[in-house]
Amino acid sequence: MAFIPRLYIASDSIENGRAFISGSDANHVLRVLRKSKGDSLHVCDMHGNSYNATIDEITQDGLYAILGEPEKNNNEMPFRVSVYQCFPKGDKLETVIQKAVELGAHEIVAVMSERCVARPDAKAFAKRVERLKKISESAAAQCGRNIIPEVRGIISYETAIKEIAEKDIGFICYEGDGTQPIRQLLNDNPETIGFLIGPEGGLS
Repeated sequence: MAFIPRLYIASDSIENGRAFISGSDANHVLRVLRKSKGDSLHVCDMHGNSYNATIDEITQDGLYAILGEPEKNNNEMPFRVSVYQCFPKGDKLETVIQKAVELGAHEIVAVMSERCVARPDAKAFAKRVERLKKISESAAAQCGRNIIPEVRGIISYETAIKEIAEKDIGFICYEGDGTQPIRQLLNDNPETIGFLIGPEGGLS
């Protein structure tokens, strides 16, 4: 079976049953994958709708694809999970993002806590964000997600706790005494869930 690219576009790029695809996505489809008029694509509008599409026209600025009937998202969990990851060493954050996306997370947030060994400032982290977002997009496409989970940060531990407190259920992953199994806490059909995961040295 031929590989069918999965692309994520803004809904305002769709008009009258056609989608306009430009930039790096169009370049990848046309130059790397060598797709041409009549070939198939899979397009997601970031609002839970996906479409089987066919390349209809190729221009200097990109390509147009004719969309089939929208298929409502069946690949997303019925609740939104936010993963708050205290900044790990090396490139481990890339692995966390990839696996969190594959497991269904809606967003991954980098957090600075007391025992973080790696301590990049906001400016340094901003330079990495585009690569981290590309990892999220690639993982989403690989496992058939209909959205690209957001990557953001760095936020403080205090801000993370405040955000988690606003979720329907919030978890702080901790290896100490007095913990409870997750299954016991998931009886109320939550819409939003937050997980805070410490760095290599744990939480103080």
